[in-house]
Amino acid sequence: MQRRRFLSSLAGAAALPAISRLSMAAGTRPDLYVSCAVAANGKFVVAGFAAGGQPRFEVPLPARGHGIAFHPTRAECVVFARRPGAFAGILDLSNGTDTNWIEAPATRRFSGHGIYTADGDRLIVAENNFEDGLGVLGIYDTRNRYRRIGEIPSHGVGPHQVRLMRDGKTIAVANGGILTHPLHGRDKLNIQTMAPNLSLVDALSGALRHSWSLPPHLHKLSIRHIDIDRQDRIAIAMQYEGDPHDDVALVAIADRCDGIRLLRAPKTLEAKSQRYTGAIAFDSSGNYIAASAPRGGITIVWNAVTGDYQRHIDTPDTSGIAPTGKRGEFLLSGGDGAIHRADGQSGRFETLSPPSNAHRWDNHMETTVSL
Repeated sequence: MQRRRFLSSLAGAAALPAISRLSMAAGTRPDLYVSCAVAANGKFVVAGFAAGGQPRFEVPLPARGHGIAFHPTRAECVVFARRPGAFAGILDLSNGTDTNWIEAPATRRFSGHGIYTADGDRLIVAENNFEDGLGVLGIYDTRNRYRRIGEIPSHGVGPHQVRLMRDGKTIAVANGGILTHPLHGRDKLNIQTMAPNLSLVDALSGALRHSWSLPPHLHKLSIRHIDIDRQDRIAIAMQYEGDPHDDVALVAIADRCDGIRLLRAPKTLEAKSQRYTGAIAFDSSGNYIAASAPRGGITIVWNAVTGDYQRHIDTPDTSGIAPTGKRGEFLLSGGDGAIHRADGQSGRFETLSPPSNAHRWDNHMETTVSL
């Protein structure tokens, strides 16, 4: 694909290598947020903005984007196509160019997310092997222009979001359980037999280290998005494919000691969410979890220690969530173009950028700090 320049300057904010938010020291405040969006001209882009909502850059995409991953030691990030997608773009944050584009193999499709290994030498991408319907994690060599060098199993069907555990050697994989095929677009082909799981996979060997599954009566609860705190607790956001009137939780926490612990919110809020959650994030302290419910226009916050519902925040067409570096505080983006800052403890809410057609934000937001 043709190289493109950023449409506006980074103003030096990301001229140095970046570190992931999982590695941020306590009290560190992120200074760059990145999300996919639809621009004012209706074209798909990936864009960045500062912690105060000020725009930093914009890069065109060939189609709708989804997840973002930051390289752990270089001023570089990758943006993934929305599933089922065939492209991923590498952005050089130091000089304002897209430096490379990855295309999915002929029998694979990208599932929207990926993660770098701790040393940054490999990019691990959630992929769908549509020949046999099983999920794989594609492995790409970042030292050799992101050449694909192999794959390991995801140990499930429909892998979506992946995160790296604190040991730097284990990948948490949200296997959503939903079978798809490029000939059928985004159609879900196995709802009656779907079996989601959350798997811990060895990044080198592909061996399954641990796996969690939901009770059989919740097999239609697709495990879609995850986040990890400094204690290796995994926050889970789910989407229900069963009867919309069923009484089901949509968020959970998993760890090796307690298994999967379902978190409940008031039934009126769970109903308002239309049994669908999107992005999920721990705050910088790991004491709070926020999950977006875009169909209900709300963001719901839980106490991650007790599992208790904390509060909800009305955010029309809510999309991405990321921590700010302050305990209990999150940045929230919306499909209406707004960016908000919200305190999950006190309920304090501030709109940093009002609704706008300049960038109508997509599902996810990732953040980093400059070294």
